[in-house]
Amino acid sequence: MAGKTMQVEKLTEAGQRRRERMRRLLIEAAMRLFARQGVDATTIDEIVDVAGVAKGTFYNYFTDRAEIARAVASSVRHEMNAAVAEINEGIGDPAERVSRGVKLYLAFAVRNPVHARILARIYEGGAEALKDANQHLLEDLADGIARGVLRVPSIEAALHLVLGVATTGMRHLLDTGATRDVLTGGGYAQELATVLLQGLGVRPAHISRILARPFDVDHLAVWK
Repeated sequence: MAGKTMQVEKLTEAGQRRRERMRRLLIEAAMRLFARQGVDATTIDEIVDVAGVAKGTFYNYFTDRAEIARAVASSVRHEMNAAVAEINEGIGDPAERVSRGVKLYLAFAVRNPVHARILARIYEGGAEALKDANQHLLEDLADGIARGVLRVPSIEAALHLVLGVATTGMRHLLDTGATRDVLTGGGYAQELATVLLQGLGVRPAHISRILARPFDVDHLAVWK
């Protein structure tokens, strides 16, 4: 009995792994299409064609295009949130955490342009609908305001400023190309971080200290 039970468990685990691989295959296919032409212009037929599977397979995992679009958005946000958490590990200064997060968004355009285009499209939907997805950013902004490091009229204004700068900057790099100095926080990333911190009311001397600190995404485990 014990042997049969173990065999059943192994078969169940193998089946779960196959399902997860197939689900991931469909999500990656949808990502490429959504990044290139948007959700509304993408059909289920196109998704299964890119994934190389039968149309019936799609409906074993998703009920419709809207459901796979939510899965795509969730996957990209999870990847980005994990990267932000890693790049900010050990950083206590809320202004620096916000700055590093924005630099990371710009680096994302270089490291993974397909996923970056998806992220840019997500945020084009409006910041208000994404407050839950930006909980860590909101916490950093609230901490910075409480400490007097960020001098802004409201946390909503600060949130919209950060997301606007990050999204516009990412879109600019996706459309025009980016040099590799963005991966170390230099060039355009340094310029945008400077403008952002100024807009958040961070004092000049503090901005200089933040921007002088090293930044490099090549060591991030989540992107390897």
